Amino acid sequence: MRHASLGTSRRSVMDGTYVECLLLVTGETVFLNTFDKIFRSGYGPQWADRPRSHTAHYSFHALFPVPEAVQSRGFDTAGHLWCKDYWQSSDDLRDMQVRRALGRRQYRFFVPDLPPKNFFRVVSHDYPTLTFKMAALIRDEGSPFFEGRGTLHQYLLQDGRCSESQSLNRENAFSQIREEMGF
Repeated sequence: MRHASLGTSRRSVMDGTYVECLLLVTGETVFLNTFDKIFRSGYGPQWADRPRSHTAHYSFHALFPVPEAVQSRGFDTAGHLWCKDYWQSSDDLRDMQVRRALGRRQYRFFVPDLPPKNFFRVVSHDYPTLTFKMAALIRDEGSPFFEGRGTLHQYLLQDGRCSESQSLNRENAFSQIREEMGF
């Protein structure tokens, strides 16, 4: 699949707009390996109205599964609403890239709509020894403060809590974060 160029944080995939997310997870290697193994063991939800996927990949479904009753009703009928409510994203993540180093895992992926901060806040409760830091560049259309310019959203998620900051993307800070992470 194609990836966004280093200068953009949103891209169109099929018929939707996706937001690029950068996720840094730090902690002891044994806990990082467990988290990463579970995260990548996902097969994605098996929607009644979508083709089945038999290829394991990184998926929100591996960490916070869609109930079978919702899957059987189909994505168009119930799935996108469930995902929006529970994953904070109207569909699963796309185009996962991973970099592994001692004491850290770095992830780059795309999601529709907004970054899944509450999803990772809940996940951080299940992995209390790990620290999650996420960054995303969002165009805040209609914002009286940022006038539709790119806004850098940064989140610190640990033990079920979330700290958040927003600022203008001065000096292309999001691209600098991406480069520091090796993407």
